[in-house]
Amino acid sequence: MKYSTIFSRSIAAAALAAAAIAQAAGASAVTTPRLDLARAQQVRAQMQAQASQAIASAQKSGVASAKPGGTKPAELFANPDRAYPPSCLNSPMPLGMWQNDPNAQSAQVNLLGDPYAGGSEARYVEQDTIYLFRVVCTSGLSATLLEIDRPSNMEGNSNLYPTLPAVSVTQGGVQNFYIRMADDPNTFLSTTYAINPLVSSDVFVLENFYGGSVQLNYNQALTLTIDTLNTADPNRYTTFNLGTYNPAQYAQASQALPISGYMTGNWYDSNHSGEGIQVEVGELQGSGSTVPRYIVVAWYTYDSSGVPYWLFGSGTFNAGDTSAQVTLGYSSGGGFAGNFGPSVTQTVWGTFNVQFPDCNTMQFSYQSASGLPAGVPTGSGAKIWKRLTQINGLTCQ
Repeated sequence: MKYSTIFSRSIAAAALAAAAIAQAAGASAVTTPRLDLARAQQVRAQMQAQASQAIASAQKSGVASAKPGGTKPAELFANPDRAYPPSCLNSPMPLGMWQNDPNAQSAQVNLLGDPYAGGSEARYVEQDTIYLFRVVCTSGLSATLLEIDRPSNMEGNSNLYPTLPAVSVTQGGVQNFYIRMADDPNTFLSTTYAINPLVSSDVFVLENFYGGSVQLNYNQALTLTIDTLNTADPNRYTTFNLGTYNPAQYAQASQALPISGYMTGNWYDSNHSGEGIQVEVGELQGSGSTVPRYIVVAWYTYDSSGVPYWLFGSGTFNAGDTSAQVTLGYSSGGGFAGNFGPSVTQTVWGTFNVQFPDCNTMQFSYQSASGLPAGVPTGSGAKIWKRLTQINGLTCQ
């Protein structure tokens, strides 16, 4: 047998072995990838132009953390171009939220390795799973998210990894617009770009560019296109057709909201004035507590003789909980403007259970403890109150 034949067969065997290894590692059987460089440059240029415009708009508006130069003070305020209510999503966004969407869509796509990395990575192609889905928000709105999952045996592998595809949306008169895709919610400027590395599976929220000339409504029907930018892939393009969001199809839409800092503010009974409840929701992680959230309630009410009487208490709950219980107490033995002894007496009054059906509604029930002294107001019941104020930078919508 000629050496050339042996050598050719050895190369073929090595190629098959390499292919088998690649398949075992989660790589696709797509032939050697070829980057559509012209399209890649076009995509990145459009997105960079949109991002530059967003930064300029942010500077002009005085958005916190934007560079100075505008005429407005740099303070926190709600992003008017946000694609979803700010109270809808928390960071980090966990993997697997698509399982709560009865209309979630998925597809297998072959994503390019880093074409500029050289070596095996430049030739790498990996088959990943993409999910397109919605998360229920308040006020009949939703957020649209995209999750890209790597094969479990390649998760976190920084030697061989895929890169992000180009993602565009068509909606109404807007055709194939390359969208802002952020892996951190509630931001003005953050975005990702095609050919950025994807070392670990990630979730991205589909956003609008701040101050952009194109503002998409992700609650309405749209067509989303995934472009792997690989001219050698016969399945280069994957299309998702997403219908108009219908809250009636989602069980979570009829449930109370997860309690968060967005519920902080003052609440009152719209049927009468002069009484109110102040709510504060905060973090406990820094204290070493195993329960990450707390809620504080101050109820400014009256006793049976019409004299102002306030009840104050706190409770803890876990992130994601939709209700919380507070132990209310009252104080005695004090005096006006600190004109009293070194301490006052604090006594448990009863319990207070609260939940928030939407951003502007608070439902609560209360129950006084038995055996309270004469003169202490008592009772039980359930009420529905409305929001009076919100916290700057924490606008719940």
